Amino acid sequence: MRNWLESGKTVLLNLLILTSFVLTSLLWNNQPEFQYIEPVTYTKAKQVQEKQMEELLRPDSIVFHYGDNKHTRALANNDWYRFITKEMAKWYFYDFTPHPLSKAEWEDLTQNRIGLEILYRDSVPISIINKVFTFRGEVYDQLKQMDRLWLYYDKDNDVVFALFMSKRDKQVVRARTVVSVKDLQESYLPVGKRLPEQILKVVADNTMQDKDVPVYDRPNPYWQIYYLPKDPLIMRQYRYNYLPITETELMDAFFLDRALVRQIVERDGTTIYTDGSRAIQMGQSAQSITFTDPAFQQGKSDVTEEEKVRASVSFINQHLGWTDEYLFEKIEDGDGQGDEITFRLFVGAYPLIGMNRDQIDAIHVTLEDGQVVSMKRSLMDLDKYIDYQEWTILSGSELFSYLRTKDIDTRRVNNAYLAYQIKMFQGYVELNPVWVVETVDGRQYVISARSLKAGGKEHGLE
Repeated sequence: MRNWLESGKTVLLNLLILTSFVLTSLLWNNQPEFQYIEPVTYTKAKQVQEKQMEELLRPDSIVFHYGDNKHTRALANNDWYRFITKEMAKWYFYDFTPHPLSKAEWEDLTQNRIGLEILYRDSVPISIINKVFTFRGEVYDQLKQMDRLWLYYDKDNDVVFALFMSKRDKQVVRARTVVSVKDLQESYLPVGKRLPEQILKVVADNTMQDKDVPVYDRPNPYWQIYYLPKDPLIMRQYRYNYLPITETELMDAFFLDRALVRQIVERDGTTIYTDGSRAIQMGQSAQSITFTDPAFQQGKSDVTEEEKVRASVSFINQHLGWTDEYLFEKIEDGDGQGDEITFRLFVGAYPLIGMNRDQIDAIHVTLEDGQVVSMKRSLMDLDKYIDYQEWTILSGSELFSYLRTKDIDTRRVNNAYLAYQIKMFQGYVELNPVWVVETVDGRQYVISARSLKAGGKEHGLE
């Protein structure tokens, strides 16, 4: 009996070994076919308009100086503006030196010398402006940013000098330039003579200790300057169709997998779309969004200003693109909260501003260590204008007279410019010409630009 049991165990063991060999052979010869899964990427729902950084850099205006305190100005919708900006590609600058100006030198420059002034809306980093002009020599250690370039004729040396100016840093750097006296006198200045004449305004500096002493009485002051039209202008008031950006376009542009996106509606009507990481917040009006992506990869800390702007441009290219005409406006340090880069919406030569501090007039991108962590932008895509009316616009003197009737001290105005204010209606928007007036204490007043003499309505402050 025991022998029979031993024989049975032996047979069973052999069967198990044989079965093991068979199964191993089957596994060895029948490997499963693994499929490589591509990493998830953003997909574009439709063709979007992409741009490069260089396409977004444009001067706000060009001022022509003729001496005897006479000045004219060209805006971006002017042929002579386009002529000068094309010429700018030929200019190069060298031999940079700090060049603070005394009161007498400021007066001489602004009132007596002939010249050409290239103005930007805000400070532009030198590393970015270097993509517009050619620099030969070191300028970065002397000037970090600039908001105007002033070419002027030095009669004593019979040469054209260039002044790079920064109102933010209150610095002036002088350079030699390839622009000749003949270029300035025979090619550039003649084209500006038929343009609207301007009133030059100098801003009093109230940041100094003795507030009773104007900036131009200090040694080596810095004059902040802006211009107002001497005579009334003609400006169009538009009505535009607009195309809203759809929910499908939003989902495809900002999320990796639409199936993971949840919709949350807050009590105040705010809608939030999130996949657990990224989020889009949309107000009740559905006119703009705020996109956030806090789970960003750690970037490098030594990112240049140019790299930050290029990263912002690339991000917008991949996320809805440039639905309308936007231009680079400024880059600001967020005091430990990252850098904010602003691209302003334009129609022709004029910037757009929203009502009630909404976000339909610009794209704001926030970066940390060179990585985009949030973006605020409009969901409005201007289509075609329905119609327009021509408005006669308040001149500079009329504007200041109106400000005085509202008890606004015009000596504290540090900038004033024309813009379009966006007013939303069902299916269309109005673009109304306004004066935007900024004061040294940070206040901003928005005033209808239509002249009362031409039948305009009573003005109001915002």
